[in-house]
This record gives sequence, C-alpha cells and structure tokens, in this order.
Amino acid sequence: MLYWRLLCMATMIITDSTANLDASVLDRFAIKVVPLNVHLPDVVFKEGELSNTEYYRRLREEKFMPRTSQPSPADFLTLYKSLRPEDNAMVILISSKLSGTVQSAQLACEMFAGHERIKVIDSYSAVMGLGFQVIKAAQMAAAAKTTAEIEKEIFTLRDKMQIFFVVDNLEYLLRGGRISQLSSFIGSILKVKPVLNLADGQIGLYEKVRTHQKAVDGLINRLKQDIQNVHEVAVVHVDAQDEAELLAERVKEIFPHPIISHVNPVIGSHVGPGTLGLIYY
Repeated sequence: MLYWRLLCMATMIITDSTANLDASVLDRFAIKVVPLNVHLPDVVFKEGELSNTEYYRRLREEKFMPRTSQPSPADFLTLYKSLRPEDNAMVILISSKLSGTVQSAQLACEMFAGHERIKVIDSYSAVMGLGFQVIKAAQMAAAAKTTAEIEKEIFTLRDKMQIFFVVDNLEYLLRGGRISQLSSFIGSILKVKPVLNLADGQIGLYEKVRTHQKAVDGLINRLKQDIQNVHEVAVVHVDAQDEAELLAERVKEIFPHPIISHVNPVIGSHVGPGTLGLIYY
C-alpha cells in the first residue's frame, strides 16, 4: 500500500502571474497560476484578464498611475484544497521584496490542514527570473523528483539568476516607490539612463550611462562576461516588441536561442512602457 501511494504521488507546481509563462508551458506541465491584481481608475482586474496590448495602450494614452496588489490567502487556499491526500505542492513566487504574494501563500498554508505537504519558495525574482525557476521545478516534478530535490535545485538556480534592465522613464519606478526620489531626480535632470538589476530580490543600480544605446550595450556586455556559464536567456520588454527583437538579434550572436517575453501589467506598471532587459542563468 505504501509503495503504491508513493508511486501515485505527484507534486503540483504553483506560481503567480508575474512569471510570464506561455499558456503552452502551463498546459504542458499543469502549472497552476495565482494572478495578482491591477487597480485602474475605473476597474480592478486580475492579471491575464486584459491583454498586454490593450493595457499598455491605456497606460500610455490615459497617463494614470495604476496600483497593484497581491492575491488573497483564499486564492491560494483554493488550490491547496484541490490537492489529493497523497500529493505535495511547490509554490514558487515573486520576490517578497517586490510583493506580498509570498506572505499570502504562507498564510493560506497555515490555514490548510495538510500544510506539511506544501513548500512556499521566495524566488527573489520576477518575470522570467521567476519563470525559469518554475519551469525547472515543473520539469523535475514531471521526472518524479522529490520535493527536497526540487527545492535544492531551485535554490541553486535562484542564486545563479541574473536580471538586468533599462527603463525608458524613471517616473514609474519613483511613483511606485521602487527607487528613491533622489535617484529619480538625478536621472531626469542629467538624462542618465541607468542600467538596473534585481539582486537579493530587490531593484538596485548596476551602472549609469548617458544614452539609451549605451545602456543596451551594457546589457550585452554583461551577458558576454557571463556567457561561459549561461544556460538560458530571455529578452524581456514592456510594450517594446521592435526593440526586443533587435536586442534578441544581438543576443543570438552570443547565445543561439533567446526567449522573448512581453512583461505582464503588474511588473510593467512599476517599470513603465519601453523597458527592456535581459534575464539569464
């Protein structure tokens, strides 16, 4: 009986909507997604209910400053309750320094009778930095790896993840509280184009350059420095498809098959349209 139960045991992979994973990937591995919320002046919607194209059109034209919010514990609890008695769950989520989503998942876990079968992991990341971790976890779960084995691999991958990006306008980060007012002021006055990164789960300044082109060159130069140990690369953008494709062509000179990922509204609202970045490990 115990052998049969172990044979039938499965690990559900749960993430949130900021992972930016394609529907084909979600379907292939049966990954469950808990959406974050976007608050507009006239409506509140769950990420995924409005297309990226329509959302960023409104953001550019209407000049509003949206708010975003984490899922409720109840959103996670619903998924936890769908687990079979013999199943486990790995919940891999956006950095706790960018969102309260991890906290919601943990609160739901405390409310669930089978909480010992659920592992909540802070990715220290977002967008494809989170997405790559989720894909790895799903691949390992499909290969019947244990939760301990998956957790160990995700922690290793988390430490290797590199995220660098260039914003078109620092105002979005300022209004969203993601950078100090002084940094935003200097950038707007001196026309500095900072290259930002995500380190230890929070946004920081990697370097300052004077032009957008030099900032993009900086992304490529950093990738070149690290290329010997790179396994996956994603070009990410916020409503900047043409620029992303140009950057992807440059990446292909170094790495053959980069992914292009259009950032969803929650993260896009805080970095702003025109943002361009590289995520790799």
